[in-house]
Amino acid sequence: MRLQFWGVRGYVPTPGAEYLRYGGNTCCTALTGANGELVVIDTGTGFCQFGDALVGREFGRGGGEMTLLISHTYWDHILGLPFPALVHIPGNRLHIYGPDSTRGSLQMVYDGMLSPVYSPVYGLAHIGATHSFQPISTTPFMVGGLRISAMPLSQRKHSPIWAYRIEEGSRSVVYITDVRYTNDQIWQQALHFADRASILVHSAPYTRHEQVQDYGHSRVEDAIELSQKARAEQLMIFHHAPTRTDAQLDAIVRHYQDRLVAQGSPLLFDAAREGEEIEV
Repeated sequence: MRLQFWGVRGYVPTPGAEYLRYGGNTCCTALTGANGELVVIDTGTGFCQFGDALVGREFGRGGGEMTLLISHTYWDHILGLPFPALVHIPGNRLHIYGPDSTRGSLQMVYDGMLSPVYSPVYGLAHIGATHSFQPISTTPFMVGGLRISAMPLSQRKHSPIWAYRIEEGSRSVVYITDVRYTNDQIWQQALHFADRASILVHSAPYTRHEQVQDYGHSRVEDAIELSQKARAEQLMIFHHAPTRTDAQLDAIVRHYQDRLVAQGSPLLFDAAREGEEIEV
């Protein structure tokens, strides 16, 4: 299984020379199984470049298939879906899983985003690729040889947030975003879900020392503590704050890598970068 990051920024896209090495696109992570299965977690603006990269393959001929896992429907996790050419090529197949909410189904959310008020696509009916929506549940399912499990980690009524675990053989990737460990129940659920993950991809836009107005995100220290207690092998933080420059991210990575070495911790720690590819 291969993991590749296509969007690692949170909240809003971040252009500019100070953000080039880590990247300025919002959330999009792709996994490719040993048999070519393609699973994409979240379709932020990083999905646009990812989609463009796929057009040179079978997706450019209308023979592509992918499974999309949507954690929740905030803009930075969904905005990129209608723009890549592959979604407009008949024959391509998109299987989209994600949470419904009290405001409507996931399909309704995407269709509303493509209203003529916001988009020239004019609704899902004008997307050429075959697409289906399935409400996510806690029942695991298979995509080829990949086993996918999901768990709600936030009970926000209007936008529930789900974590995902993708397993192939003994290897696993766990994806947790937009969660604050405000009570022990949420912490214990996340701890169990991330147990012995090969790679934990965890949102962590800020540190505990920063005084910021933040809406529901863990800190870097939270992600590290969860990884250690869950006995994860590797932690990749993402959803970088839009004000966080490359130099500042470098400093954060060095600081916590040095701390882990001083602790004698076996945990591998880094910050995700656009285009980075990891063999799980």
